[in-house]
Amino acid sequence: MTVIAGVPVDWYRTSFSPDTGPLCFEHGGEEAAQLAIRMLGLEGYGRVLDLACATGRRTLELAREGYDAIGIEVCPGLLEIAGAEAEQLDLLPWFYEEDPRYMSFEEDFDVVLSLGGGAFEHFDSDEENLRAFAAAARALRPGGQLLMQTPNVLHVEARLTPRTWFQEEETIELIEQEWNEPIHRLEGLRRTLVEFDAPEYTESTSFQRRLYTIEELAAIFDTVGLRLAEVFGEDGSPWSPGEEDREIYVEARR
Repeated sequence: MTVIAGVPVDWYRTSFSPDTGPLCFEHGGEEAAQLAIRMLGLEGYGRVLDLACATGRRTLELAREGYDAIGIEVCPGLLEIAGAEAEQLDLLPWFYEEDPRYMSFEEDFDVVLSLGGGAFEHFDSDEENLRAFAAAARALRPGGQLLMQTPNVLHVEARLTPRTWFQEEETIELIEQEWNEPIHRLEGLRRTLVEFDAPEYTESTSFQRRLYTIEELAAIFDTVGLRLAEVFGEDGSPWSPGEEDREIYVEARR
């Protein structure tokens, strides 16, 4: 595959169409929220910040479970969907349009989540990604927990699938990707197609994602005042490094 050159710096702001309800990065949003509750040992109370909440499935599930949940997202179209869903379900999470690098929260949350598409890896430089890590750390109260879901670098290096696809209801996501080893970035092209539409209506989006090893994450956490607490596999069990899991979950504590 030939990687698309010149990926826009702000590609993450426009990578989802507001007209596309089922999003590949949000598959199983409710299940993701429940998995996070189990991994972190949460007990049905506390204030939770859901970064890059998209259409709010995780945030809504957290609110349904009794948590004081806030979701932030850079795409206003997705927040409109989230807000409408909350109103329909008579739930009361808060949703804000916010860039995770520039959040002003200070010791406001017991838990910060970065699941699904992630909030720490999509910016154009390591320095900008670090801003997001630092802002999330500041948002945590002492003793608070951060949980991030991220592609497993070991799996990417050994078993990356150059072309794949996802389908939910009538939406199909076609993904071409390759691993840029020197800069530790996953790069590629995503095409969104609503089933039965003509091919010319396919939406194409270039993307990039900085992937971190566990050792790199431990160093970043230390820099922003956190400590690496645990690493989990896809099933939510404590994980030992290997290439089997496509995704891993990393917990840090303040």
